[in-house]
Amino acid sequence: MSEKEYTVVVHKGIDLSEIEAEITASSGAGPIPNRSVDIANPRPGSKRQTHFMLTDEEATALEADTRVLAVEIPPDQRTDIQIGFNSTQLGNFTKPITFTDNTLVNWGLRRSIMETNGYGSGGTSDNTFPYALTGKGVDIVIQDSGIEPNHPDFIDSNGVSRVKAIDWYAAQSVVSGTQNANYNRDFDGHGTLCASITAGNVYGFAKDAHIYSMKISGLEGSGDAGTGTPISDCFDVIKEWHNAKTNSRPTVVNMSWGYSTSQAGNPTGGIYRGSSWIWGTDYSTDLEVWQNVGVVVPLGSGARGIPIRVSSVDADVDELIAAGVHVAIASGNDYYKGDVDGGDDYDNLLNINGLSIQYHRGSSPHSDNAFIVGNIDKFVYNDNGIYKDRTAGSSSRGPRVNMWAPGQNIVGAVSTTNVYTSLDSPVDANFKIVSLSGTSFAAPQVAGVTALHLQVNPQSTPLQLKTKLLAEAKPVMYDTASNTDYTQFNTSLLGASTKVLFDKYGRQPVEISGQNLTLQRATPTTT
Repeated sequence: MSEKEYTVVVHKGIDLSEIEAEITASSGAGPIPNRSVDIANPRPGSKRQTHFMLTDEEATALEADTRVLAVEIPPDQRTDIQIGFNSTQLGNFTKPITFTDNTLVNWGLRRSIMETNGYGSGGTSDNTFPYALTGKGVDIVIQDSGIEPNHPDFIDSNGVSRVKAIDWYAAQSVVSGTQNANYNRDFDGHGTLCASITAGNVYGFAKDAHIYSMKISGLEGSGDAGTGTPISDCFDVIKEWHNAKTNSRPTVVNMSWGYSTSQAGNPTGGIYRGSSWIWGTDYSTDLEVWQNVGVVVPLGSGARGIPIRVSSVDADVDELIAAGVHVAIASGNDYYKGDVDGGDDYDNLLNINGLSIQYHRGSSPHSDNAFIVGNIDKFVYNDNGIYKDRTAGSSSRGPRVNMWAPGQNIVGAVSTTNVYTSLDSPVDANFKIVSLSGTSFAAPQVAGVTALHLQVNPQSTPLQLKTKLLAEAKPVMYDTASNTDYTQFNTSLLGASTKVLFDKYGRQPVEISGQNLTLQRATPTTT
């Protein structure tokens, strides 16, 4: 009997302890007869999942149980998927004159606090920078590649970093484990930029918030493997740390990462809107196949990696939000329509390399109660004198996307040891900034604005705040001409929300003198 570690995830509202007792019983009761099943990972911090040692046949039997949502190999043990960042990791860089050079401001700050989007190519038409709140009293967790804690963008007026180094396992009592000594460094640079956008002194929104690094296993930079926190722990420790707080500080988590297939070749067939199709019978080229089955790709690109849903990860996000944690998630840069349960394309299948993949469900992490953020680019579309925000060409879209935010050519801090050596240049002897693009850098804009709102209303639930920000968003959108509007989808945004981030709370005019950003709170107060 060959056993594997499987994650058993139950539906919301199901008593996990009940099915766990049945699976581990030796009496033959429950869905696994005739033996007591060993627990591989008890997950005491989760109410919805436990890891068991099961045969493939037992896993299949458990999936048929109406109480069970999914039975899956843990994502960090799967060979058919990979974890990665939702960014293009490309951008334009110009060496700044000083650290506060106004030509390299994060234009998303300005866009998100202006009444309209008439910012032209990224600047403003006047000399005001409306900005009032700072996220004081809020904790922000960056689930990513780590953070460079000593970058000037995170240092307060006392010379102390707002990036708080904690041992996640020691900060709560439910989940046991060992924190790697290098968990708080960033060899890649991606996490540092996300933190800078969310809460940097110059480039971010929440300039007085506390920042926490949650480096995820698989997202570490080159030469840094093994310093991250396993997926099975990285949600539980945050949730229990949040629940254990005695200071009532709200928690915001930014997730600019996702899962995809390791290799997506040509499909051999599949199901599209209930109809079966076979490779070679209806289409003459690879590109035509992908287009005709509803996979949105730029012309000439051919096949791309396909986003993958991991039910156990989605359940983790749901539990995090249920605990009162606010979550912003990058929608991905895969050109796909991300559909919702019950949507026209939710059950579409591709058969690739022996795998059957539901390719329009988007990637995990996901929760209906989180912000799922698409990327608008730096340029606007002039529609007869009316300026409209424009989607970035690479951004995923569709009904899963419920908020749009600036993500193209976003400027911010990057780690001293990073993969963007061709794009960055020293601000001084040690520290650098960079300009990159992707939904990875749109989600932190939403996380930052979320922190500002929580400064005013710290007791707001995730649902309350999501409802408020969506109500205040500006519904003016234009889809980039580079993306073909496939007729089967009816709209250019493929059914996505047209809500563009707008922070009503930040609109207190502050004059800026010349090219200096010091009045933008370049040095935050002590927190």
